[in-house]
Amino acid sequence: MYELLGICLALSALLAFNALASALAELVWRAVAPRVSLRRAAARARLLFTLRMFPSALAAAVVFALIVPSYLVTEPKNTGESVGAKLLLLAVASAAGVLLAVWRIARTWLATRRLARDWMRNAVRVEVEGSRVPAYSIRHRFPVIAVIGVLRPRLFIAEQIFDALTSEELAAALNHERGHVVARDNLKHALLQAGQDALLLLAPLGRSLRREWQRESELAADEFAATGSPVAAVNLASAIVKISRLVPAGARPSLPAGAHLLGEEEDGLSRRVRNLLRMASSKGRSGTHHNPSGRLPWTTLLWLGLCVTGSLLITHPAILKATHFAIERVVESLR
Repeated sequence: MYELLGICLALSALLAFNALASALAELVWRAVAPRVSLRRAAARARLLFTLRMFPSALAAAVVFALIVPSYLVTEPKNTGESVGAKLLLLAVASAAGVLLAVWRIARTWLATRRLARDWMRNAVRVEVEGSRVPAYSIRHRFPVIAVIGVLRPRLFIAEQIFDALTSEELAAALNHERGHVVARDNLKHALLQAGQDALLLLAPLGRSLRREWQRESELAADEFAATGSPVAAVNLASAIVKISRLVPAGARPSLPAGAHLLGEEEDGLSRRVRNLLRMASSKGRSGTHHNPSGRLPWTTLLWLGLCVTGSLLITHPAILKATHFAIERVVESLR
């Protein structure tokens, strides 16, 4: 019973703290969104990623740096406490969420490998100026221009793209994909999805932040390709419009771990084009009025603070005793 009670407590706390912190993250974004609207999209995307991943990191830190140590140190081995039905139900829901997240990551990895293998069968290696990842031309009914893969990303370009775009437009479009590679957006997308799955039935708590991150990451990649060159901004806007016109009716690409030029939301294309034209009209300085570097160093401090706090908690006996007292109250209330 000692081991089962400890496991149930850890799993239940993982779900509870994740849910509470996710709700708090939603409120924080609603409060700060107007204030960061003038920052670069890259800064907003980093903030959104931090807010969405922070609840999972905080929950894991609390459980493994506080709950588990306090239970192991202060709970007697021959405890007569039993696992109540409510506590068991929470633990099962939490375990299901964790397993779902692991399964989603594994499925995405396998699907990405399968997709890359299928595309590579008829792919032709092409030399792309400025590309740091291997580039291939493929035959595909969808006008694909995308980077797929997390650890070893590869760039795939549909044959019709070469005919539809000018060399300048193609270069701008490829720089957009390079922006995704530099930002490691494929990895971030997988982590965000895993964090979403971990909440299981409470998933709506973090869904809006993930959607916002997807929008901002596309804008950030646009800005990466266009910053400093009004001509590049116009070329990228033109490339987006031309490629969108090549999309067959009702067709959508299947990219389990990848980023393609048109993004995942069709209604976001007009916003991206307007943003690029605005950048061009302001000589590439749009969105940099208050923070030209686009950096938010306090997000790094947030993660550092979490690590330091966790290390202090695990070594402080008084905090461990107080935590054990709280655990006792929780077990009694969930019987």
